Amino acid sequence: MHILILNQFYPPDVAPTGQVAHDLAQCLVERGHSVSVICSRESYSGHATYAAREQLDGVSILRLRAIAFGGKSHLRKLLSYASFYVLLFIRICFCRPRPDVVISLTTPPYVGLLARLVGVVRRWRRVHWIMDLYPDVLTAHGLLGYGIAGHLVKGFLSWLTRRELAGASLVLTLGGGMAERVKGYVTGKGRITWIPLWSRVAAGPVDESRVHDKRREHGWRDDELVFMYSGNMGLGHRFGEFLNAAAKSSGSHPDSISDSDGPARPTVNSGGPVLKRFVFAGQGKRRIQIETFTQAHPNAPVQLLPYAPMADLGVHLRSADVLLASLGAQWSGCMLPSKLQGMFAAGRPVVFVGPSDCTMARWIREAEAGWVVGPGDVSGLCSCLDQAADPEVCRQKGESAERYARKHFDRIVNCERIAVLLEEVTG
Repeated sequence: MHILILNQFYPPDVAPTGQVAHDLAQCLVERGHSVSVICSRESYSGHATYAAREQLDGVSILRLRAIAFGGKSHLRKLLSYASFYVLLFIRICFCRPRPDVVISLTTPPYVGLLARLVGVVRRWRRVHWIMDLYPDVLTAHGLLGYGIAGHLVKGFLSWLTRRELAGASLVLTLGGGMAERVKGYVTGKGRITWIPLWSRVAAGPVDESRVHDKRREHGWRDDELVFMYSGNMGLGHRFGEFLNAAAKSSGSHPDSISDSDGPARPTVNSGGPVLKRFVFAGQGKRRIQIETFTQAHPNAPVQLLPYAPMADLGVHLRSADVLLASLGAQWSGCMLPSKLQGMFAAGRPVVFVGPSDCTMARWIREAEAGWVVGPGDVSGLCSCLDQAADPEVCRQKGESAERYARKHFDRIVNCERIAVLLEEVTG
């Protein structure tokens, strides 16, 4: 069958949604299907432009000239989205050959509406692969405003989501919590299921000398217990608890540091003989919170690093003893960061701060791969960090994480599962 994938970004661009879309496209080609992609010529960063047409691993790629995404302005993003919508609408009206199935991702938001509008005439089956659930994620980010105006905007966008998903042959989500939330937008006999994403970090043995060299490169001592957060520092993540714990491990007692969705409860210094270091690697809107903290508490054992190169990600994650993850309560179910998959594949235990009933917390408990701490519970977090000082505990939880990754987060297996679902859609 002929399958068309719609997403604004696609390799060689580094945007995660494009990377996973290409993984699936490769799998479909290997199963004998014809796969086309329509995306943007502009890179996610806005600093590169790709060829208008290309063949990549058997996938036919058509790139449209949309306004560049780069920059932090919301207006610039909206212009980028709008120009891509217009060009994409024109293109899918006349694309040849007619696809049997159109897979719409969620970058830009509501791109699946175009697939539905044109599909009424061109009679293709629709599959929606939801990476972020709109408008819920916009509400969590506080972008829809408040009061009557905000309520009306949210109501209109919710209606658009119901229209977008109506009549879809398949709605694919990333986890059980997201699947439950999507049910509120799907009526009738639409099929909703979930398959987790995967990591580009390979599970299994790694050259320990490279891991040791990476620690030395960052200036970490052999007797330090390194806790590391790696990845996007976006609004959906919490850092107040980690920063409070870092301050207390150095013996200082700052005012409680909190995130926007709840206060952090102070605790006494966790103390202990283990020398702890807290590392935050990445970029995002919450990075300023960490930078401000380091300026106010220069003695706290906190270190900021840039994003790790994708080719170096496995060694980067394994260079830490324990990995950190977090999620704000209001984002539960409308987004599911894929960083946990890489952490598990790296064979490192995870300390997670966030709602105990979210998918990330469930995976950690099910895998016995770390600790789950409620929002604001700095005392509980410090207790978990002290438990992580036991090398045997870390080893056992890290091995459990890797086993879980092999079973549930394997790229080939999960792409095959999605491919089977797509083949069932067309009978």
